[in-house]
Order: sequence, then C-alpha cells, then structure tokens
Amino acid sequence: MKSTTTTLFAIAAAVLLTMAGCDMSASRKQGAQMRFEETMDQARLETARRSLAEGRYAYARKVLEPCLNSPRRHDDAEQLMAQIQTAHQVYAQLNAYRQDSDDSERVY
Repeated sequence: MKSTTTTLFAIAAAVLLTMAGCDMSASRKQGAQMRFEETMDQARLETARRSLAEGRYAYARKVLEPCLNSPRRHDDAEQLMAQIQTAHQVYAQLNAYRQDSDDSERVY
C-alpha cells in the first residue's frame, strides 16, 4: 500500500509540475506578446510624430489608428491624433485661402 501511495503521489506531483510549466510557458508568451505590442505602439507614436512634423497628416493618421483601436488606453495617441487633425484643418484652410488669393489676383 505504501509504495502505491508513494507512486501515486509522485505521479500527481509530476503532473502538477508539468501543468505549472505549461502555465509558466503561457505566461511567458503573454508577457512577450505584451512587450511586443507596447514596443509597436511606441514605434507607431514616434512615426506619427515625425510624420506630423513633416506635414504628412494622412500617413500619420494611418500609422496611429492601430493604437487608437487597441483595447489598451493610449492618451498619448489620442492627443497626437487631435494635433494631427488640427494641423490638417489649418493646412486645408491655408490652401483654400491661397487658392482664393490666386483666383482674385488673376481677375485683375
């Protein structure tokens, strides 16, 4: 009896250790996935900032959208998107003003 109990205990311990190892592996994969997503988000934010500085508003919005659509909270991404939209509106107004000015100069 004693050897059977010891054997069953050893088997149960081996199964538990194996399951714990699987949990650790899954946890490690989750951690790696989270780090990857955070790194990608930081790269997207930096790329969007550079694109905004270069006046490439459509590209900046396109790069930033995955950050805004992710389940994680990105206050930086929301603020940057507001800056992009404001800059794009100012640029559009300036272009409209220039076109109106060019048209009025041609009349004279």
